[in-house]
Amino acid sequence: MIYQVRNRIDVKDIAYALHLYFNGLSLRNTSKALSKFVTRSHTAIRDWIQKYNPQRLYYNKTKIFEFILDETQIKVGSELVWLWVAIEPASKEVLRLNISKERNMFVAERFLSNVVKEFGEHPCSS
Repeated sequence: MIYQVRNRIDVKDIAYALHLYFNGLSLRNTSKALSKFVTRSHTAIRDWIQKYNPQRLYYNKTKIFEFILDETQIKVGSELVWLWVAIEPASKEVLRLNISKERNMFVAERFLSNVVKEFGEHPCSS
């Protein structure tokens, strides 16, 4: 009878992957960066994030209110446009949305300045 031994990943590699993800890399880019050490899919990294509760990993008594800013390209009809979003992380409330045909510094600055005018200055995560 042949027994297969399951490959276990080193805890340091998991911690490094979580560190990369929580510092702003996407799941796929975290997987690519981690591939220099060990090959894991982006879904495995997502499972680690769910398993190791981020509130337990990064518990901080002082809360800093911040915005989460993101942009993504979407298809509307036959046209590709950029969707800009600002989210308040504690309540996960969408604060502001914007759609533009271009993705450049001027559009980003205009979007950010409108968010700041409406909600005041806060640190931003993207």
